[in-house]
Amino acid sequence: MRFSKSEILDYFSSEDKNYRLAILCSHWIRDIAPFTPSVKSEAKSLSMMVAGRTIMFSDLAAELEDRNRSEIISSQFLLNHLHSLIRLPFELLKGYCADFDRAVKPPALFNRLRSTPWYEYTRLVRNAISHNFRFAFDERDKSRLPVTWNSIIIDSNCDGRAITFETLWHRPGYELFLEMKEFANALPEPT
Repeated sequence: MRFSKSEILDYFSSEDKNYRLAILCSHWIRDIAPFTPSVKSEAKSLSMMVAGRTIMFSDLAAELEDRNRSEIISSQFLLNHLHSLIRLPFELLKGYCADFDRAVKPPALFNRLRSTPWYEYTRLVRNAISHNFRFAFDERDKSRLPVTWNSIIIDSNCDGRAITFETLWHRPGYELFLEMKEFANALPEPT
């Protein structure tokens, strides 16, 4: 086994906290409340040394001055965290189930994973996240379409298109993570 159940659960717990922290940070970025210091004022004077160069954050301050742009930046920031929340946990579950089935006979855990209501949807989203955030369906994928999870439909019209709020967004993305986490909590351990 590459990972123990305990390691999987620790990772899920860490990702859960990271995503919720990102949600909190997005409020600061959007400047919804009068935070002191504001993200805009911090960005104006913030710099860091990288590879012998000083990298300034003032370009971000300029973008954050525009309320519409700050909403877009905040959403992109949170979407990045959402992708992390889905992609690696899904891979960890797949790996654990495959390893478990190799260690325990008869194998059945990977089939149990594949039969969850969210597996095919998550697999398609994970593939899109890993490939420029665009859906790209092979023949096997096309034969399984449409895929529906939580009233969200991925169909042949999504082929070649970017992930949008219609196919994965913050609330349903977190709900998806919680379903994967529930599956992780119920994982058996090899004896």
